[in-house]
Amino acid sequence: MQLLCPLCGSEYPFEISVRLCPKCGSSLFVVYDISLNEYKRILMEARSRWYLGIWSFHGVLPARSIGKTLGEGWTPTIRLEHFSKANGVEVFVKNESRNPSGTFIDRGTAVDSYLAYSTGSKNVVSASTGDYAISLSMYAKVYGLSVTHYIPNFIEQWKKYMLMLLGDEIISVDDYDKAIKKALRMSNKNGLYLSIPLSPIVIDGYRTLVFELIDVLSNVDWIATPVGDGLLATSILKGLKEVEHVLGIETPNILAVKLSEERDAMQESSKLFLTELRGGVVKSLLSKIMSGKGVFIDVDKEAIYLTANEIANTDGVVVDPVGATSLAGIKIAKDLGVIGKGDKVLAIVSGSPSKDTYILYKILEYSSNRKPGKVLSVKEDSISSIQEAILKILYEEKQCHAYGIWKKLRVQGYNITLQTVHDHIKKLLNKGFIRELGYDGRRRIYAVSELGKEYLESMHD
Repeated sequence: MQLLCPLCGSEYPFEISVRLCPKCGSSLFVVYDISLNEYKRILMEARSRWYLGIWSFHGVLPARSIGKTLGEGWTPTIRLEHFSKANGVEVFVKNESRNPSGTFIDRGTAVDSYLAYSTGSKNVVSASTGDYAISLSMYAKVYGLSVTHYIPNFIEQWKKYMLMLLGDEIISVDDYDKAIKKALRMSNKNGLYLSIPLSPIVIDGYRTLVFELIDVLSNVDWIATPVGDGLLATSILKGLKEVEHVLGIETPNILAVKLSEERDAMQESSKLFLTELRGGVVKSLLSKIMSGKGVFIDVDKEAIYLTANEIANTDGVVVDPVGATSLAGIKIAKDLGVIGKGDKVLAIVSGSPSKDTYILYKILEYSSNRKPGKVLSVKEDSISSIQEAILKILYEEKQCHAYGIWKKLRVQGYNITLQTVHDHIKKLLNKGFIRELGYDGRRRIYAVSELGKEYLESMHD
């Protein structure tokens, strides 16, 4: 095996510790030293070994032997009958939400965890925005590995709880860039195995998604995929080029769907679930390898919410809004004439249904049979006078801990205990009216959520 930089063309011997191109900083591709006939045999016989998960493609993965599976891979491909009729195109979805953690990420962490184990590592350090961390911890447990996760402090609270349940260490930082830098520093200083989405090992795990589709690729015009840091789309393109070379078939074009960047500001709540659709760590790489093979389409968050609502109401497919991004892009591409009437499009859908109250609320605001508009009233979810007072305190203070809230309530004349304040905070968290920011060193810090702000505004309507 070798490592190839698809951006600058540099070649390197395969080393597990190498993550990025030393010359240009791009992600690297693994190149396999096997014959075309052997490559073809592996691809064609993999389905008969589906019970191995992504390890059914072991011969074209960067591992010397077969690792363990939690049931990742071989996810179903289904036709969206009602969505297809409504939009004048034949739409199929590769439902990656059926993976163990609910996302395609399991394909990459399954391989990376095994590589960490096979090198004798006991401890892994990682940086991600949450979903990758959960998936990595799940697969690390299979091999008895412990993981230290650097994650941005704005990720959803349920993801933090999931990581706590999995028993790994969580270190919150301001943003993803800082998470990467700190993880790299810790890896270099302590000689720990570094697991990050940019790894060529992870990319090759992701691309197994394409190998599972070899029976249908020649009959599909487009593959629609969400684009965030660009790694999933990059992995898909790598897989398609390998299939073209090995099997000699014509593969579909790529519809790369990304979140519109032209907005002055974005609500904090939107950051929580749309982080994966922003950034562009490997944009230059993706643009180069997509040349002549695909089209970029922009969508806004309203279109994503609307599509998430539509596919749930019409086809019974419930996924996280990020998972509906590719489908939202199909609708826009059809309107723009990029996709023709009757074209066959395979959409990559990923992400289990959101556990975030505010996100679910926002999806419910949009109906698939009318223009976006309010369908709920936050007034319907009433709260007590003390809880309203807590919301107002947090709105005025921007952020505060329970003890600070309790002191201000006492000044306002509320004769309650600190424990009662904690109870009310818990109820507000469950309603989605406030959110936890993290720790200030000793105490949990809270702030009003967008749903909480809407409630306060509704009090003046």
